[in-house]
Amino acid sequence: MQTTMLYMKDNYLKTFSAKVIAVGEDYVVLNQTAFYPLGGGQESDLGTLTYNENIFSIKSVRRDQGQVKHFIVETEKLLKVGNLVECSIDWKRRFIHMRYHTAIHVLSRYMQLEHNADVLGNNISTRSGRVDFDIEDALTEEQLKDIEVGVNKIIDQNLPIEINFIPRDEAITFLKKHGYQTDYIDMIPSSVKIFRIISVGDYDFASCAGTHLANTSEIGKIRITKRRSMGKGKERITLALD
Repeated sequence: MQTTMLYMKDNYLKTFSAKVIAVGEDYVVLNQTAFYPLGGGQESDLGTLTYNENIFSIKSVRRDQGQVKHFIVETEKLLKVGNLVECSIDWKRRFIHMRYHTAIHVLSRYMQLEHNADVLGNNISTRSGRVDFDIEDALTEEQLKDIEVGVNKIIDQNLPIEINFIPRDEAITFLKKHGYQTDYIDMIPSSVKIFRIISVGDYDFASCAGTHLANTSEIGKIRITKRRSMGKGKERITLALD
């Protein structure tokens, strides 16, 4: 039995009920979860599971061979298959991840349009967000300031963020039409028949399984705190949120 990923449709779900369907030495698998597992450059959610007034702290969530494993701190009193649990996400942590993730989408599209720079990788934590770009020349301080100002102007437009699920062929045509990086499309396994499309107003469209805001107004302001050369033709930009 596979876990239903509740966050795929609702990124604002903070609490939910679930049934334990598998147990390991230090983890449980649930029939449904709103906890985001480590992946896509984003750290996992944390939180708690409650059963019969016993509270279990989740220290990480990971995908492993088709299972979503919720790793528990209190292993001496682990849950059992069939237990019904009440689940609560560390919302403060999740919301910071959502702010960074949406900000990175805006930054990535801005860099594509203004600098013809594709994304090579990214990382999202509660401390910062960073993106590696394929760009020929090192970015100057003046360019970094212009990027910061330009991205914040897009954010200030209060653009709505929507989640849509589109059949694969239709989604690929749609994404190519809107300038999404084709190499990322090629990385999606052929077994995936439905794409989850994140749209940021009419500005950015991407296939993404991460957690996002409902509107760019929730991002606040971004600051570019660092740039670093990661080798020839590769620039890393690190963000902070105000």
